[in-house]
Amino acid sequence: MNKFLAVAVSAGLGLCCTAAIAANRSDAGWVRPNPNIEVPAGGGSCATPQNVGTFSPGSPATVSGNSCGGANNISNYGGGICDASLPFPYPGPEDVWQVTLTGTPNSVAIAADLTGSTGDLAVFVLGTCGDGNSCIASSQDAIGAGEGPEEVALDPNLTPGDYYIYIDSYYGTGSISCGTYSLSLSGTQPVSLTTFGID
Repeated sequence: MNKFLAVAVSAGLGLCCTAAIAANRSDAGWVRPNPNIEVPAGGGSCATPQNVGTFSPGSPATVSGNSCGGANNISNYGGGICDASLPFPYPGPEDVWQVTLTGTPNSVAIAADLTGSTGDLAVFVLGTCGDGNSCIASSQDAIGAGEGPEEVALDPNLTPGDYYIYIDSYYGTGSISCGTYSLSLSGTQPVSLTTFGID
């Protein structure tokens, strides 16, 4: 009886420690290194956008950006959907883009190519600029500088109007807290793409 119990306990200990290493922060197996740091409430500020172009079906829009030099105005992307997959602070500097959906259904895909980037970046989509609690979608947040691409597919039944794409980082300081990226949008409805920085 004691030998059986010892074997069962040691087998159980072996199973507890063989979990796969998570590749994305949204993976169920990822463990936050500092779970005792309080996650701040969503919120922030928003600047005035500038128009940089449009895209139409079959012709994606691609723009380049760099989040270095930006400010951290949103540290938490709450609001249910984003909070469920990425429920921790994002204190890095942000780059923000505005997308205008012109009709429903909208089949819009967003991708941030981080090839060669020094930043460990993620993508969030908000319904209200400057309000982290209005987050409606997020990327998987691949772990590591230049890892990705970070991809988001928007709900095809979103109400027409303005939406805001935030490029942010899990890190608040250091070389991987910001970096360059190439953002592309593709879909079946025309949208207009606007960029602005947040100070």
